[in-house]
Amino acid sequence: MAATPDDDESDKEDLERPFEEHRHIDNLTETIEAVIAGAGVIGDGEEDVDEEMGANSEVDFDAEVRNDIVMMCDSGTKYMVDAMPYLGKGTTPRNIPQTMYFVKELTRTIYGSNRNVTMDNWFTTVPLASDLLAPPINLTLVGTVRRCKPEIPPEMKDPGTRKVGSSMFCFDGHKTMVSFKAKKKKVVLLLSTCHDQPMINPLSNKPEIIECYNSTKGAVDTLDQMCGQMSCSRKTKRWPLCIFYGMINIMIVNSYVIYVHNKTSKGEKPLSRRDFAKELHNELVKPWLERRLQYQFLAHPLRQSIAAILRCEARVDQRDHPPVQQEAPGRKICGFCPSKKRRMTKYFCGRCSKAMCGEHQGQWCFECVKKK
Repeated sequence: MAATPDDDESDKEDLERPFEEHRHIDNLTETIEAVIAGAGVIGDGEEDVDEEMGANSEVDFDAEVRNDIVMMCDSGTKYMVDAMPYLGKGTTPRNIPQTMYFVKELTRTIYGSNRNVTMDNWFTTVPLASDLLAPPINLTLVGTVRRCKPEIPPEMKDPGTRKVGSSMFCFDGHKTMVSFKAKKKKVVLLLSTCHDQPMINPLSNKPEIIECYNSTKGAVDTLDQMCGQMSCSRKTKRWPLCIFYGMINIMIVNSYVIYVHNKTSKGEKPLSRRDFAKELHNELVKPWLERRLQYQFLAHPLRQSIAAILRCEARVDQRDHPPVQQEAPGRKICGFCPSKKRRMTKYFCGRCSKAMCGEHQGQWCFECVKKK
């Protein structure tokens, strides 16, 4: 495996052909084992390309790691397709690399759809690209590659005397790798299985693979930003509750994506995301508020608050309440004592409104009275 010599004459000829390759390396070798680094808290690893290319775009299907949760989102709508938590070493089987396991599990719902998966350098490997191309998966891949991978030829990793902005391509079947020299001592490596030509953009002088990567990455970042701008989370030390809050935030974004699609397809104007979130909140809590309003021992201030939210009258049916001792506005004769005793009392029954003296009052709780 060798690279074409870096001659001045060949460079001049290459610059005259902007849509053709700058350099070529043939027969990219494959290895069965992949080098995996960073098994703890995993980052997204896209800072290099962001700095070099200065691009902020979305993804076809973007897979990244955010707070130990691996996600796959649609690039156009930012719809979260699938996600998996990373719980440590026991998360993945031992006979398969972590990166390959996560990608295959997350893309299982789109097997055979001929979609493209854009990922960062923690996931991208040559064996993974070959497995995604094979049936029944039938998916293409575009992603950055770490320089530590054994499949990368030394000529592509060493900037050497190459000019800034030059590109070096490497081909092996349906797989294409490009080495772009963004700075004097900085080389960006990308692997693609949906590009088979060494195309260069004449305006930006960047390879088409990099342009495709920059235009399809960032969906997970955008989803995180949308969840952070309008979040239902509360401060807590319980991580299951934190995960639950995150699920609710993602659910709001996903439901809004579907809502906007349905409205725009009918030619109607959709609500803003804030107004939609409020309406969604009201619809979710309404059945539970109605159910709680039927509880007969609910405190009166809380009953009034629920009735105000539901915009209904908080009616209290006295027949559903057990007898209670209440103070009458004036003294009356006990309705249970003989008329000869003529006992005066200021207490009466809450159900039948009969006056009752201390002898005929019961010392029972509401639950016991209800059972009787």
